[in-house]
Amino acid sequence: MSYKYYILKQFIFLAISLIPFFANCQIDTVHLKEIEVKEKFPLYSVIKRNEIDSLRMMRSISANLGEVLSFEPGLTIKHSGDGSLSTVSFRGADASHTKIEWNGMPVNSNMNGQVDLSLIPACPTDKVNIFYGANSLTTSSGALGGTISLNSANFETIKQSAEIKQEFGSFGLNNSYLGVALGKKSLKSLTSFSYHKSENNFKFQNNAVLPNQEMMQSNAEFDRLSIKEELIYKKDANEFSLHFWQNSAYRKIPLLMTNVFSSRHDETQIDESTRVIACWSYNHNCFRYYIKQGFSYSYLKYNLNQYSGSNLVTFINSQSRENQYYTIIGSRYCITNDIKVNATINYSNQSADILEENYNQGFNIIQNVIDGMINIEITPYKWLNLSVLSRVKKHGEYKPVIIPALFISTQLSKVFQIKTSFSNNVNFPTLNDMYFVPGGNPKLKPENGIQSDMTIEYYSKFGKKITTNEFKSEIGLFYTNINSWILWQPSQFGYWTPQNIRNMISKGIQFNSSLIYNLNKIKIILHGAYTFNIAKAIDDDFITDQLPYLPKHTANASTKINFKNICFNAEEIYTDTRTTSFYNHDLQPLFLTNISASYLIKFKKLSVNTEIRLNNLFNEKYQLVQWRPMPGRNLSISLSIKI
Repeated sequence: MSYKYYILKQFIFLAISLIPFFANCQIDTVHLKEIEVKEKFPLYSVIKRNEIDSLRMMRSISANLGEVLSFEPGLTIKHSGDGSLSTVSFRGADASHTKIEWNGMPVNSNMNGQVDLSLIPACPTDKVNIFYGANSLTTSSGALGGTISLNSANFETIKQSAEIKQEFGSFGLNNSYLGVALGKKSLKSLTSFSYHKSENNFKFQNNAVLPNQEMMQSNAEFDRLSIKEELIYKKDANEFSLHFWQNSAYRKIPLLMTNVFSSRHDETQIDESTRVIACWSYNHNCFRYYIKQGFSYSYLKYNLNQYSGSNLVTFINSQSRENQYYTIIGSRYCITNDIKVNATINYSNQSADILEENYNQGFNIIQNVIDGMINIEITPYKWLNLSVLSRVKKHGEYKPVIIPALFISTQLSKVFQIKTSFSNNVNFPTLNDMYFVPGGNPKLKPENGIQSDMTIEYYSKFGKKITTNEFKSEIGLFYTNINSWILWQPSQFGYWTPQNIRNMISKGIQFNSSLIYNLNKIKIILHGAYTFNIAKAIDDDFITDQLPYLPKHTANASTKINFKNICFNAEEIYTDTRTTSFYNHDLQPLFLTNISASYLIKFKKLSVNTEIRLNNLFNEKYQLVQWRPMPGRNLSISLSIKI
């Protein structure tokens, strides 16, 4: 505690007074022309941020965060079926290089640095923002790939309502959702309950055995329960909020396709987590000050019993617990209309305790992390916006590091904008990297990365005022160079150990476009995305032409047509060839097609929506992870009632 007090004592908050500027004018002055000139080049944020469409968050109550993110360019989702471990990586970086936050509090495990997306339901009340590359430094450091930010709904957008959803589908799919929003004036609450269950007992073609044969996957059940409760109180310029999120999941892990003829195999995993955040913020004109205090607890129990005949040959029973206390203090000031200052300081106390009971091995570690940031935004001209950012981070016993970044936004016209970013970034080793028994390496160096992006954005509205049409499009170039990448390798002692051996260079192009078009009573929504990504690595003088599981080409497209109360949706996903760690066992290119249709009935304040979804329409046989089969054609039917 003395160390925490000492660090916090060094932080001095500088209050900068906001001096209002008064412009005298005559009462009969007409302001229309003046406003028109002032808005000739609308000032957008200099930071590149992609916000997930809320309609996509509500596409299916069975969807987890990974399924929603799979439509975003530059992201690679790696999973092996419903309820399996699901991770996301940006532009060739590792899953541990992706940082995920919930209302500003880190969600990543302190032990392995990753997040299992299958444990995060796609809640329709959440807002999801994606920060690629250097733009992630505005929220946190260490994201050598990028950051995904999950935020609760704003106070103003919460309307009194109640919604219940039920879904049934193939392979034992059973999902339930209940959401209730209450409050009108200064106090509002959001309550959500989400339950997901699936048996995953689908047939698959096993090409890992000779001769190839059709088999049924078994021992792959998954159960997940998620409860959220949020209270928000707003009075004048002050806002108080309390956020609670409880998650629990149980899963069975099936055999690999190569081991289906093995003797009895029991592999299970239990995940539990609790997160609580208390927030206070003060907003007045261009002055903002806020404090967030949070706590998170995670528990994981893994069990493996492997038999040879009737003899137990492999027995693993491990348990791990993580605790994190998190505090963030931040402010935003407008020195003038053209100069803004943002400052934050984060402190977290992290502890981890892991024990493998059979061998009585594990570790118990506590570490402190301090991360301070100052950001100055300058608008010298209406068409030019500059932002200079610097972070200082002290992570555990490592020396403090300085992390700089530069952002430039140029408004070429009302519809064209260019955003550019450059930065250095540092990611520190995880607790498993340093202390895992056996094999941990406390002498590891932090991973260091250089990130740069340039994006050209186009946005326009056209058509009549009543039926406005929208077209958005953007194309971007990116470059990432990561040094001292940590990889686990076999050692001379018979176990694996991590080393700073990889240098990775990733570069490519991203394209994203959407159109909303109204044609009489028909509304058409089109979306398309494409990514070209080359990522080469050097590991101890061994050159990898393309990183495993990273396709050079990925693309997706979707069409949504609304006609009165009927809605039709079609999705197409393309994934290029992916190399694996197995010689001559590349995963072949993949086309996946999903379709759905829904019908909405409205009666006063009551609305009832029924939907039918057909996934993998053409019954493709494929794998996203080597020797882990994915389901073929499958069907689900859902009913939603909202008041």
